[in-house]
Formats: sequence, C-alpha cells, structure tokens
Amino acid sequence: MKEHKTDQITSKIELSLLAAELYQKNGRLSMRELINTSEMSAAQIYELFPTKDALLAYAYPSMVFQYWAMIDEIDDFHRLVISEKLGNFIYTMLEMFSDHEHFVKDTFTRLVACKGVKSDFADEVSAVYKDFLTRDGNLSITAGLVTRPLFYRWMATQFIALVEFWIRDTSTSKERTIGLVDRASSLFEDVMYSELIDKGFDFSKYLYTTLNTTFKHKS
Repeated sequence: MKEHKTDQITSKIELSLLAAELYQKNGRLSMRELINTSEMSAAQIYELFPTKDALLAYAYPSMVFQYWAMIDEIDDFHRLVISEKLGNFIYTMLEMFSDHEHFVKDTFTRLVACKGVKSDFADEVSAVYKDFLTRDGNLSITAGLVTRPLFYRWMATQFIALVEFWIRDTSTSKERTIGLVDRASSLFEDVMYSELIDKGFDFSKYLYTTLNTTFKHKS
C-alpha cells in the first residue's frame, strides 16, 4: 500500500513537471500532447488529477520536491548559516521558475498566490523553512520560541509575495529581486541569531521582578 502511494506521488511529480514544460514550450497545455508525450491514458491522468488546473498547480510543489533531492546531495548543507540556506533555496527556486518563466507568469498568481497558505506549494515551502530552522543550532532562545507552525506559514506567504515581485520585476537581470533577497536574508539572520532580543527579554523579566518586589516592600 505504501509502495503504491509512493509510486503515485512520483507519477504526479513527473506528470506535473512535464505539463509545465509543455506549457512553457507551447504557451498552453494540450491534454492530447500530454497523453502522447507521457504515454499515459486520459483515464490514468484524470485519476491522478481531477482537473487541468490541479495538474498545473502541482508543478509548483513538485519543483520544491526537486529541491529537496538536490540538497540531499550537498554534503554538510545544514551546517550553513540560515542566510546561506535561505539564499540557496530562494535562488534555486527562482532559477527553476526562470526555466519555466512563461508558465509561471501565466499561472502562478491564479493557481498559487490567490490561494495563499491553502496551496500545496505553501505547504512545501513551509516544510522547507521548518527544516532549515529546526536544524539550526545558532538560533537565539527567543527566536526558538517564535518558530511555530504559524511562523512557517507566514514565511511561506512572504516567499509567495517575493515570487509575485519577481514576476513583475522589469529591472535588468532581475536586479531588484536579487537585492531584496540578499537584504531580507541578511536581516532575517541578524534577527534569528541576535542575542539582543534574549537580553531584552531577560532585562524585562528582571525589571518586572525588581519593581514587583519593591512595591511589595513599600506596601
């Protein structure tokens, strides 16, 4: 049963990525061409995906699955600092999107951005960020307290917004997007690793305890 499910997921990934490639090549997706190219029957395809939109939308989480496979091949990847891991993920995904730029510009807003955190893509992006942060031993204590499911969801929405920015970026070689990614990754690392927040939190506790004790003595 488990093997069947794994085979089904593999088929969905391969089929959705093929659909994205055909869309990129032809400016649209012909189900007849997909059937001929994939050598799957219409019944087999619709068993995996009930609609054409579901098929095309699945190409986005499939690209994240490809990313997982890529970093599994990188020795000591998780020893990188958080800004390096974030930069690696974001730039790799944007490079994949560049290879399918027409497909992304035509479909991302409708199939992913409009769904927000309810999309399969958001689920997979959240999982990537969760993996990055839960494996990172450099996080400040306070940062460790805020990294919860809602935080990963929020990060996924920021990435979706970044892709929307990338789609509309008309600067040379997407320079504005690159600048935004670099600054955001660096700032995120500064916040997540900074002990200033921890010290501020400790000071607040100390101040509260001291004042509370003082007032009790006066009363």
